[in-house]
Amino acid sequence: MKHILVLLAFVTAISITNAQVDTRRTVSVEGEAEIFLTPDRATVSIGVETEGKDVVTIKKDNDRRVRAIFDAIKKIGIDQRDIMTSDLQIQPQYNWKQDGRRELIKYQMRNVVMITVRDLSKLEDVINASVAEGSNLLDNVSFSVTNSKPIADTLRVQAAKGAKIRAEALANAMGARVVRVLTISEHGGYQPPTPMYKAMRSMAAEADMGTPVSAGQLSMRITINAIFEIE
Repeated sequence: MKHILVLLAFVTAISITNAQVDTRRTVSVEGEAEIFLTPDRATVSIGVETEGKDVVTIKKDNDRRVRAIFDAIKKIGIDQRDIMTSDLQIQPQYNWKQDGRRELIKYQMRNVVMITVRDLSKLEDVINASVAEGSNLLDNVSFSVTNSKPIADTLRVQAAKGAKIRAEALANAMGARVVRVLTISEHGGYQPPTPMYKAMRSMAAEADMGTPVSAGQLSMRITINAIFEIE
């Protein structure tokens, strides 16, 4: 038992000896850069949901309507590569009885496709044509800028410079100077003001009126968090 106590004391002593306290003076700052962009591309998820007790019947109906949607949006000018199935499922719906047995109520089939619209002037036509061919689901509409990487790179540099300027200003106010950056991190991206449209059913009744869609503007914001050493 004495050997164990001596060993523990020895290990503790080594740990304390090796521990180093960071005495460097630091300042933490944040730099931000933002720009407003006009979107040139949209992504919309459109689907068909059918239900009934006969799974074969609802599948045939669903398949027919989805094929009709494909044909309609291709005629508008949407390329096949911009049409992608994002959700496909068939689920039974049961009612559980008091004796523990389950009773089939219906089957529900859902087929959702994600469509990329590269010409925003066609977005309203895509939505209206889909509804006219039997779509009863509109999961969301989102907008983006096709080639945004150079813009993000520019914002990144501006935000980093802003962080450094702020650090130097704070250091000067304390009678110190910035030595070097110790850590730097980044976060940010698109901040779309676009509302998300969820599960809009029974749209066929309003198809003749059209669906007004406005892209508005996107805010791209890059934030840089940095810690500088000062002396």
